[in-house]
Amino acid sequence: MPTPWRWLDLGGVDGPTMVNVFVALAGPVGAGRSPPTVILLHPSAPFANVGFHQEAEREVDVAYCRARGIPLVRRVVGGGAILDGPWEQDYMAVVPDGAPGTTKGIQELYARYLEPVRAVLARLGVAAERSGVNDLAVGGRKVSANGAMTLDGSHVFVGDILLDLDVEEMSRVLKVPDEKFRGKLAQGMAEWVTSVRRETGRLPDRAEVGRLLKEAFGRDLGVLWADAGLTEEEAAALARLRQERTRDDWTFLKDRAHPGLAGAPVEGRAVKISHEAVLSRVDRKGAKLLRVTLLRRGDTIAELQLSGDFFSQPFDGRLPELEGALVGTPLEAAALGRAVDAWFGQARVHLLGASRDDLVEAILAASALRPSSS
Repeated sequence: MPTPWRWLDLGGVDGPTMVNVFVALAGPVGAGRSPPTVILLHPSAPFANVGFHQEAEREVDVAYCRARGIPLVRRVVGGGAILDGPWEQDYMAVVPDGAPGTTKGIQELYARYLEPVRAVLARLGVAAERSGVNDLAVGGRKVSANGAMTLDGSHVFVGDILLDLDVEEMSRVLKVPDEKFRGKLAQGMAEWVTSVRRETGRLPDRAEVGRLLKEAFGRDLGVLWADAGLTEEEAAALARLRQERTRDDWTFLKDRAHPGLAGAPVEGRAVKISHEAVLSRVDRKGAKLLRVTLLRRGDTIAELQLSGDFFSQPFDGRLPELEGALVGTPLEAAALGRAVDAWFGQARVHLLGASRDDLVEAILAASALRPSSS
């Protein structure tokens, strides 16, 4: 008889628990000390959730969040900043090598673990389909956002179903240039994002959604469930992560990584720092956003930061190593291409949502910007 998987229902949790619980489980599950696990949980209160590769202060209105008592957390999964809250139902799968969907890479993991979610949405009356890398959408409006990665020997899949929406508050926590733009953002979010309630006119019972998810994951993965809680090892790891990853040095990790790039201009602008040094910033929107902040001296890279809402494997992508490796590289397509290819060839890092060509072209675009005045 197959060994049961653990069904771990945590109910409502705070932001630091939400973004760290699967991290605490990854090592024990990957090593076989804990069984393959699917977690059911939801935020007990709103919190601002920043993707690992994002600059928090450029994505989130930190002052507003602090004034309203909205915690700001950084997760290890990529993607974009969002306000998470009680209007959603979240789920996480932490499984070892050999589990269903783990033999052919991240794309297979998405395909296998998105299917039960799609089936649950259908049961709730929402005809959602796969959209882009990691979403389920209805008529182009996202109703479920998801992420996947490998971590400490485990394969991890995390996501949510939007049962309801608070578009006004969701748009309020994001950083925008002015209030007029914020109004456009709120209007845009209403067009890009939807919920079960909006699509069906009914707010489903959370217990019903949990029951459907448990049935769908069990059926599609071919597993039996054993209800259980966290082990002592997992609980201790979670407590440690909550302590470490609620400090500013983690939350503002990307913001403080390059003091030499402080004072970078807004996207698409350049400022002159000295006779031959120019600081510039460019956003390149492909499958995901790639942001390049570049300090150039003459025609070479003096300092570089890569950020955005792309995903990487491993989760940190070792991008600081790439940023350092490109220092001194001529700002010319062939030279940049060779340097990027050489680093990826030895680093064994995979980016999802940002390609090698995206990196080269975004750096060149930043280098092409000229200060408006000398």
